[in-house]
Amino acid sequence: MKHFKLVAVIFLFASFASSTFAGDKEDIQALVNSTAENFNKHDFKAYFSDFVDDNTEFPYVVSPLRHDATMWKSFIEGTGSLAYVNYHGQDFHIQIYNGNSAVVTSYYTFSWMEKGGQMNYQSGRATMVAVKQGGKWLIAHMHFSKMF
Repeated sequence: MKHFKLVAVIFLFASFASSTFAGDKEDIQALVNSTAENFNKHDFKAYFSDFVDDNTEFPYVVSPLRHDATMWKSFIEGTGSLAYVNYHGQDFHIQIYNGNSAVVTSYYTFSWMEKGGQMNYQSGRATMVAVKQGGKWLIAHMHFSKMF
């Protein structure tokens, strides 16, 4: 019985430790998942809490021009008027440099429905640059490009 209790305690500690002490890659994946979830729910306050104040984007949807934080906020909040939006990323590859910066590459699908019922679809590649500030990973830049 003592052996069983010892194994149970070790198992519980290992389970707790692995979830409590997630590594940087897991933290960045959680950041990526959170931004997509908050965008899809139109929770823009939570969405923008995952960005640095001076973030930049190259959005494929709106234009090929670089957006600063104000332009990106306007675009994202504008999606709130759509009947439906869904962003889905997949096949994430996370590279961490010096413990405080990371590059995340992935493929994405983006679909949206206009008020009149017109469905639109887009797929492509996405690159995100994340930085660690105050112990928290934040998005500094995103770049979207369509697939060939």
